[in-house]
Amino acid sequence: MKFSIAATSMLLAVAVNSAAAFAPHHPSAFGIKSAHVSVSNSKRIVHNKALFVLNEDAIDTATALDTSSKISIEESAGRVTPPPRDLNAARESTASYLSKYKGLSGAGIVYSKLVENGVNVVNGYSGGAVLPLLDQFHENHPRHGGEDPAIRWITNSNENSAGHIAEGYAKSAPKLADGRQPAGVVVATSGPGVTNLITPLQDAICDGAGMVVLCGQAATTAPSDAFQAAPAVDLTRPCTKWSYKIKNAAELPYVMDYAFFIARNGRPGPVFVDLPKDLQNQVLDEDLIDAYSAGIAIKGDEGAKDYDGVARFMPRHSGANGDDGPTDHVLHLGLPDKGLLFSMDGDNSKIEPITNGIDLSDDEVAFALDHNPANIVYNRDPDTAVQTEDELAVGSKLVGKMYNLLKKAKRPLIVAGQGTNDCPDELKHFAKSMGIPVATTLHALGAFDERDELALNMVGMHGHATPNFMTQEADLVICVGSRFDDR
Repeated sequence: MKFSIAATSMLLAVAVNSAAAFAPHHPSAFGIKSAHVSVSNSKRIVHNKALFVLNEDAIDTATALDTSSKISIEESAGRVTPPPRDLNAARESTASYLSKYKGLSGAGIVYSKLVENGVNVVNGYSGGAVLPLLDQFHENHPRHGGEDPAIRWITNSNENSAGHIAEGYAKSAPKLADGRQPAGVVVATSGPGVTNLITPLQDAICDGAGMVVLCGQAATTAPSDAFQAAPAVDLTRPCTKWSYKIKNAAELPYVMDYAFFIARNGRPGPVFVDLPKDLQNQVLDEDLIDAYSAGIAIKGDEGAKDYDGVARFMPRHSGANGDDGPTDHVLHLGLPDKGLLFSMDGDNSKIEPITNGIDLSDDEVAFALDHNPANIVYNRDPDTAVQTEDELAVGSKLVGKMYNLLKKAKRPLIVAGQGTNDCPDELKHFAKSMGIPVATTLHALGAFDERDELALNMVGMHGHATPNFMTQEADLVICVGSRFDDR
């Protein structure tokens, strides 16, 4: 039984919710004795995330699984719901949003978006192609008005060091207000500045560490063999979740919004943004805003085939089969064939991910589901290719199957992966309630107290012998927040 990182916290909450119903069946899994922890009727698990709040209703140990209790999903407060927008209104919303940054250079927009996304420290190394952006961090820059800069700049010994430090920061820094780890941010120059970052980028995508890497590039007017010009996007594409070269300063607000969303949501990972030097100096004015807003293509239109900008408008249709035509236009950000949908809130002050009614191709739907956690679990039969879905909630068929497996198991084992770093309390409650021993992967060390009597330490090729032996002997392995690997 295996679940993605996105479903980990909700899975554990549901399992704990159901724990009292079957905990007596595992008073001593693998012979390890553990006192049963009762589930309080008044217990309420509140996740520090804007997306949902889980309500935990007790299940009496003497009764069967309660089929009436459900998980409620409470939408985040404070958002102004936008009205449906026709194409002209959608373009006007874009212009209104970009107007927040009017008068700023491309470099100034990047710095402003870093602040908006909660960045307070940036690691990097200087170079000629990135000097306009570096100027924004200096304490004497006019934007700071004589105050200390909002972001601390740290010059590292080289770009490689900057990348690995940002990677470590992304893993260990305190969580932001939305309950997620911040993204580590790196700023470097073109050419060798980019190539020196390939190793930390590859390490970050393997380890699931959120990073936003910003590198200078030769000006768009420079010849292809200009000083330190390099195909940075092509070099970084295999080792990032998204790699993009900006086309003008007007699209930078969307580029930075999408970069941070992709880096920190779904399975975290690195994102690369290529910044030509002349576009760092380009000032966002009314003409540029109007031209950009008017030129955004419509996804699926014939004219959009040659459009490679970061943003497209996506029409949403009404009627049983969409016969009534488009009634709304939302933003499609990312690659043309692999992006996510966003909407402007009612006052055009920020964009919000769209998590329901996704009108995308099958591949894009899978990509969207990875980045927007929900309480629906999808399963595809490997033999028939038939896809089914069920709600991860008390009383659902899916949880019923989980309950039956746990009820029958004589030697259950929990393998806790990196995803459980986001929910150590739920993991502990889950394991202690049912007396199931816990083995942790390398990246989950610390998610479960290694001094606990149920702790087995690290599993895997370089792990302890005990968890490896017990994994082989287990009749049910519950893998949470991890993937199965050869190590």
